[in-house]
Amino acid sequence: MPAAISCVTVPVENLQKSIAFYRDGLGLTVEEQDEEHAAIDCDGVYLVLLERSEFGTYVERLGHRPAARGAAEAIISYFTESKSEVDAVMAQAQKAGAQIIAASDDDGVYSGYFTDPDGHTWEVLFDGE
Repeated sequence: MPAAISCVTVPVENLQKSIAFYRDGLGLTVEEQDEEHAAIDCDGVYLVLLERSEFGTYVERLGHRPAARGAAEAIISYFTESKSEVDAVMAQAQKAGAQIIAASDDDGVYSGYFTDPDGHTWEVLFDGE
């Protein structure tokens, strides 16, 4: 079986608020949703927004607890085609209400960071190579 990631599931406090951030704020398309989750197709890999209480039922099966809101356990990275695209995505995220760290150039990689309404960390970058 070839290795591939099909989806990344993140817990959210308020599903409708998170949907609005990604759909209306960032312009992403919600492919499917119900009262507990929403699935957003990110070029073949789904970002699944799952109500925190429901998320807990999955991770508790393994003896884990869901991370507290704002606890960073992963960085979701989005690679762009140019520095100007990094700046555009960062501006769009900020306009949607994201907390941002402005993009900067570090050893040929131009990147910035933002957090979504639930504190999940996103990196937007252009690797100039």
